[in-house]
Amino acid sequence: MKRISSLFLFLFICATLLAQNEASFWYFGQNAGVRFDADLGTVTAVTDGQLSTLEGCTSISDEDGNLLFYSDGSTIWNRNHQVMLNGTGLKGDDSSTSSGLIVPKPQDPTFYYLFTVDEPHHNNTSAFPTMSANDGINDGFMYSRINILDDGGLGAVDATEKNVPLVTYDPTNQLESELKCSEKITAVRADDCSSFWVLTHFGDTFYAFKIDENGVNTTPVTSTVGPNIPVEGYRRNALGYLKASPDGTKLISANFGESTILNEDAGGGIYLFDFNNDTGVVSNPLEIYSAQNNNSPYGVEFSAENRKAYATIGFGPGGGGTSQVLQWDLESADIPNSLQVIHTSNTISAGALQLGIDRRIYRAQFSFVGDNNVSRYLGVIENPEADGNDIIYNEQGVFLSTNPLGLNTSRIGLPPFIQSLFNSQTDIIRNGISTTELRLCTGDSYTLQADDLLGADYVWSFNGVPIAGNNQAELFVDTPGFYEVFIEPNNGECPIEGSAVVGIFEIPVANPLTDVTLCDDNFNDGVTEFLFTDKNQEALLNQDTQSFIVGYYESLDDATNKENEISLPYTNISNPQTIYVRVDNINNTNCFDINSFEIDVFDTPQIADINDEIFCDNFGDPTDGIAEIDLNTLIPNILGQQDESQINVTFHNTQNDADIGNAPVALNYINTDAFNETIFIRAENTLNSACFRTRAFNLIVNPIPEANDVSVLQCDEDGIPEGFTVFNINQLLDDITGGNPQVNVDYYLSQADADTESNPIEGDAFENFVNPQVIIARITNPSTGCFDFCEVSLEVSLTETNDASLTACDDDGQEDGFTSFQLSDADG
Repeated sequence: MKRISSLFLFLFICATLLAQNEASFWYFGQNAGVRFDADLGTVTAVTDGQLSTLEGCTSISDEDGNLLFYSDGSTIWNRNHQVMLNGTGLKGDDSSTSSGLIVPKPQDPTFYYLFTVDEPHHNNTSAFPTMSANDGINDGFMYSRINILDDGGLGAVDATEKNVPLVTYDPTNQLESELKCSEKITAVRADDCSSFWVLTHFGDTFYAFKIDENGVNTTPVTSTVGPNIPVEGYRRNALGYLKASPDGTKLISANFGESTILNEDAGGGIYLFDFNNDTGVVSNPLEIYSAQNNNSPYGVEFSAENRKAYATIGFGPGGGGTSQVLQWDLESADIPNSLQVIHTSNTISAGALQLGIDRRIYRAQFSFVGDNNVSRYLGVIENPEADGNDIIYNEQGVFLSTNPLGLNTSRIGLPPFIQSLFNSQTDIIRNGISTTELRLCTGDSYTLQADDLLGADYVWSFNGVPIAGNNQAELFVDTPGFYEVFIEPNNGECPIEGSAVVGIFEIPVANPLTDVTLCDDNFNDGVTEFLFTDKNQEALLNQDTQSFIVGYYESLDDATNKENEISLPYTNISNPQTIYVRVDNINNTNCFDINSFEIDVFDTPQIADINDEIFCDNFGDPTDGIAEIDLNTLIPNILGQQDESQINVTFHNTQNDADIGNAPVALNYINTDAFNETIFIRAENTLNSACFRTRAFNLIVNPIPEANDVSVLQCDEDGIPEGFTVFNINQLLDDITGGNPQVNVDYYLSQADADTESNPIEGDAFENFVNPQVIIARITNPSTGCFDFCEVSLEVSLTETNDASLTACDDDGQEDGFTSFQLSDADG
């Protein structure tokens, strides 16, 4: 190891050490691009890119995040998006998985090396003598040197060090010599903290090239380890990414296929390896996804903290349709069986995965089945360090362009970088939430904490500007921005880096909320469904709905801990019940406020199924269908077993009046529509008049039958002048009923008996026992039940009489027994 003993030299080295900002600009796909702003913590689309590529691409920025140049492997564009001087004719192929990768020359910021990878096409081999592809030659693995100071600082390709071939094959093997390379390349910082390793894989061998202050060592460190990916199955077997872990200890390789026949598809596997970044040796292959699954792996990546590995796979040997994103836990004792599927799509194909400087993993999204909308976005794994079930995958993570012509869209490749750019070597936040992003709320402060190493020197910076006078392991922060620390241990170990994006976020206000009352429309059990949708506006008022979000909870503890959020619609669990409302800042849920409101469920009265209510005309003209009705007598039947003290029942002439509780009629009601009128019932909860039910019934008024008082005088002819005799009252029926044959007439000695229909008397032969005597007649219409009463006055005459006999002769000339009498002759 190289020990750096002077603080002055340390500060210089800090300026030249690899910085994350070198991965600030990405150019890829169909003129697409994004820019990472470490200071602001943002990722935004850029649409000025000139390259158009299905797969291969690479980019590089300076330590401040300013674009330097980018390439598709055959052409280089400078920071002004012009073709770089001498920047054409490079031997990479944009149809290669990774057509290029840029590495700065250690200890010399003037020079950069662009490593290019050709597409190893089967048509350019002796197996297909009449065929050719691209330039007709498989150019293999090469590098070119760029002097960034040339051409006025726009850079130029060194004419004497351009397309320098690197041997990544067995020269004694004809097919390998014709194909020359796979499509894989990755780079990582070496253990000496200054130089780099650039690696590729071909067949069963890894080739690791060292780049140090002397340039590119063209003699690779070779490691022959399993598995053997048959070159006989190229070019299809050549596809798939190779990545080093950010800490330089592991490699992961996606092999699109493991076919043994040229240009034929077959299932491929994914392998994990150990890498010694001191010696460049690759060892300990571990199959974590088998070719026997008969799928096609393509993109691979590690999380920034080297704890998780990811891959994309396309279903089937061709891999062009349905795809999945897979995760493995590298801290598991059984890594292959830690596999979890974190995303599946029927339209997004298996594209590249690439770490960003914000520690998120980005995915190239492209559809081989025609869903063009997916290419307008980069997918994002928002929290790559999380376990599979907790992963958040966002299909619309970064919007690339609204261009209607299909420009500025993703395809299946993303630019690879030196993986060490993304290494999170030390956590200076240490809050158990994030190692890279500190989200504070307005008024908060925090102390960033690096490893406290005895004898170490610390250089803290804020937004790229060193903070003077703070050579210690801690830094107090209360201002948003990008903080970095460079630590020189002064013990022979490599310098340690740490960084944190600090954001200050507004604390929202959970404004007071009104209580919610609902009516129980089902079983009157105090339980019903609530939506709360109108409560969002109450809680937020004028606060931005794009910045703040409202959640509902059953307890204060749940709201405080943001646990067990209520899903809507919500069914209450007690009555009444307190609901707690939490308003979160969407960008920092540590910034929140809580309020509450009550929910109360009131019974909704039930109205029994009532039939038509029939009454008899008892008001004025008994035949006009108008009656005076005591509606209060209907209430017990309307309510049944319900508590009348908790329910108010009113009657109305219209449905609208019943619905709004308007203009109730008097309980002593005289109908206005003769004979048949519709009445509307409203039964409302006395504690909450909004809880009510209505029902209509027909009020029918039937006429009362005609009942006429009659008198009869009858002589006492029994020879005993006591004033008693026998009456046939039924002879008076027509007089009593007005000749109505449809009624029944019964007779009673008293009104009380007539009212209760008790002790009726015989109307055909009634012997009076009082003289005169009044009999009560009850006249009833049997079809309506309506009745009336009248008096039948019976009187017996007490005048005395004697029997007399008159005789006369039949002298009218006709002896027939008939003649004329003078009755007055009997008066004497």
